[in-house]
Amino acid sequence: MEWDAAVTERNAVLAQLAGLINTDKADWPTISELNQTLGARLPIRFIDDNDFAALNCYYEQAVAQGMVPTRAANWHDFFGAVIWALYPNTKVLLNRLHMVDIEAQGLRKRTPKRDRITHFDECGMVLAVTDKAEIERWLRDHDWQQLFIEQRHRWGDNWQPFVFGHALYEQALTPFIGMTAKCVIIEMTPDFFTRPLAEQYALLDTQLADVLEQSALFEQPRPLRPLPMLGIPGWWPANEDVDFYNNRDYFRPRRNR
Repeated sequence: MEWDAAVTERNAVLAQLAGLINTDKADWPTISELNQTLGARLPIRFIDDNDFAALNCYYEQAVAQGMVPTRAANWHDFFGAVIWALYPNTKVLLNRLHMVDIEAQGLRKRTPKRDRITHFDECGMVLAVTDKAEIERWLRDHDWQQLFIEQRHRWGDNWQPFVFGHALYEQALTPFIGMTAKCVIIEMTPDFFTRPLAEQYALLDTQLADVLEQSALFEQPRPLRPLPMLGIPGWWPANEDVDFYNNRDYFRPRRNR
């Protein structure tokens, strides 16, 4: 897919990045430009395919050395660099968790724990809320009626979704019914929701990293809650009609276990 300087204007999902990143370029940013614009204050630097090959190691090992392999002219890796800029503490933590597991289990054994970490890294979403008990219950129960209809007014108020998984931003280039995030709910104080967006990300990153580490979330089976992204009010025009939520192939009821 070609470069799009107006990428944050495509839809409400990508509009989350408006004002946070500068895409006003005629062509793809180079790796050097990504390091200058996104990586200037990060504990890592982005490297190209040749530099990665020269390291003769796996991806996680390269990141542990402070180098993030990044393919040029590639939306997936571009959004990956953006997420590094927005959530540096959490990204460092996730790679450290990978490395701890690799040291314990070996590099070639892909454990369920590492799969869960990767799933969140690719498709994660953070829901910042003032009281997580009720929304956690509704997410667990797949109570879409409560989440998207009865409590609709709370989205954008004291329920604020933040994309974490760079694969979700890539999917948002061409949205489709079926787009689903895997959620972690983070409780924030009421003043969080009145702060400028850049401050919100900085606070959220610190809080998210602390919660993920202290809760040992990825040690648990099925720790992430599915959330149909296009059901979020304001993120998809069709969901202004309540009949949109009748699609049970997308808004699936909870399976009995």
